[in-house]
Amino acid sequence: MYRVRVAPERMQAGALARSDPEHLTHSTMEPIEPHRTPQAQRSGAGTAAAAVERMESAGGDGAYRTLVELSPDAILVECDGGVVYANPAALQLYGARTLADLIGRSLHSLAAPAFRDDVASSINYSTTGGPYRTVEEKAQRLDGGLVDVAVTRLSFIHQGRPAVHMVARDISERKRLESQLHYQATHDVLTGLPNRSLLVDRLHQAIAEARRYQERFMVAFIDLDRFKWINDSFGHDAGDALLKTVASRMSACLRESDTIARLGGDEFVLVLRDSGDGCEALQVLNRVVSCVASPMKLGEHDIVVTCSLGCCSYPEDGEDPEALLRFSDAAMYRAKEVGRNNLQHYDSALRQRFEERVQLATELRHAIERNQLALHYQLQIDLRTGAIMGVEALLRWQHPRLGNVEPARFLPIAEETGLIERIGEWVLEQACTQNRRWQEQGLMPVRIAVNLSAKELRRPGLQARIAGSLARAGLDPAYLELEVTESASMDDPDKTLPLMHGLKALGISLSIDDFGTGYSNMQYLQRFPVDKLKLDGSFISEITTNPGSLAIADAVVTVAHRLGMKVVAEMAETEGQVALLAACGCDQVQGRYFSEPVSADRCAELLRLGTVPLWNAKQDNSAGQHALM
Repeated sequence: MYRVRVAPERMQAGALARSDPEHLTHSTMEPIEPHRTPQAQRSGAGTAAAAVERMESAGGDGAYRTLVELSPDAILVECDGGVVYANPAALQLYGARTLADLIGRSLHSLAAPAFRDDVASSINYSTTGGPYRTVEEKAQRLDGGLVDVAVTRLSFIHQGRPAVHMVARDISERKRLESQLHYQATHDVLTGLPNRSLLVDRLHQAIAEARRYQERFMVAFIDLDRFKWINDSFGHDAGDALLKTVASRMSACLRESDTIARLGGDEFVLVLRDSGDGCEALQVLNRVVSCVASPMKLGEHDIVVTCSLGCCSYPEDGEDPEALLRFSDAAMYRAKEVGRNNLQHYDSALRQRFEERVQLATELRHAIERNQLALHYQLQIDLRTGAIMGVEALLRWQHPRLGNVEPARFLPIAEETGLIERIGEWVLEQACTQNRRWQEQGLMPVRIAVNLSAKELRRPGLQARIAGSLARAGLDPAYLELEVTESASMDDPDKTLPLMHGLKALGISLSIDDFGTGYSNMQYLQRFPVDKLKLDGSFISEITTNPGSLAIADAVVTVAHRLGMKVVAEMAETEGQVALLAACGCDQVQGRYFSEPVSADRCAELLRLGTVPLWNAKQDNSAGQHALM
């Protein structure tokens, strides 16, 4: 702090009232233990304040006057509780037309009402010898408008009277940019809804309030049904329009106390306050389901989209944001499993299942090192000759405690945890090595089929990894077939197409697995360099009892043949199924009717035979022809 002594010859009556900075420049400032904070040293406003402290050495009357008058920062001096000087930048900042508009006003009154108490206390504190600092606050213009400012106030004593020197910088633009960046960091760009980051923050707030007031709330995880099909069929612009419409509809169903967020893709989360037994929250969810399912226009098309919901409650099901999101997500997946377009609650059975999945995920990480994984092989039979045309490599997990764990039980876990990529590499290496080993044993060369997951397909460097596995095994690429599911191949066909051409360039075969369960775009299908379509087993299981399944099988065979592809039917288990498939003109079949998946040694024995008898299929062929007619 400084004590100002004004030269006697400059103390004309009313000098300060005339607010002439020239009079201030002829003052001697005696330091009284000034203190600078690091914040003030870094601030432009603090720098200006420091300049005032050194005004005696600033170079005389003209130098200091120029410094003050031309400063882009607002500079004001208050004495005896009223402004006695303000530079042009101060007039502009506070919206004053003339200096007289500011003279006599207190600095306290120039702050926004919400900040005035802090301003008063900071000025009083400074007069007792405290350090000055730069603070951010809002100033109030003379027209009542508010402006974001960074302010440094330096108190001093003038002839025993308290005076304050203030420097203020307009930081409105910086604040606007900060606000914009904060919004972008916490909100979804497409819908304007809170994103995951802001959602977690809202959940923390909801938990704190629920604990304080002994309340409960519900978290609902929402996923749109068959959204991928809409994207593929109508285009991504239509998909984005649908997401914005759905977001708007759901938001309109909520109360002021509720929160909606978009996590990405077609996933949304609701946080619903409920002080009772959950009935209020369920009523909101029912409104959401109904509103989402209302018909909407996409271009010239009227479509209906449904959603699957999973919900859990605080504090019964979870007491932290991550747990509540995990459990509601698990309940949503159960809603998908039981048929979509429904709501499922997280309960004890689902909790047990969830905990089991977590345990399995942990144990699956060690399964490769502990030699718990193995490949079994299932024959693919030519329906005309009975010749063994190839084998499919199928993964098995022999768990020390659970025994044989079905792939349907652990492969989804591998997908979720990212382990599928590591497991996929192991399967490819083992399959190529085993096929080469059979050939070295003098067995009939056959093509071995290996499944590729969606994550493996999207992972960079796939072509190089496959080429490396073939080279290490010494296997001719002609004896390797890669199977890609229909949904994975159609997820982003524009990216899948060049990837498939790259794989074909290696000399391997490609097939579309589980065909008929997704929503294939025939335009892309005819462009894919695919050798086979694998007809999904769900159709084969009903082919003898459901005319619709038989018609689909027949249609797939016809389309595939016209596109130059062969058809392999999966999961054939009865003579009747094999007979009907033969009558449809299906090329190959695999399933328990001919062989269960078997070990490598047992498969070697079957390969030595070369063919399997087809007399049962031939016997029923006439029945199959009759059924088709």
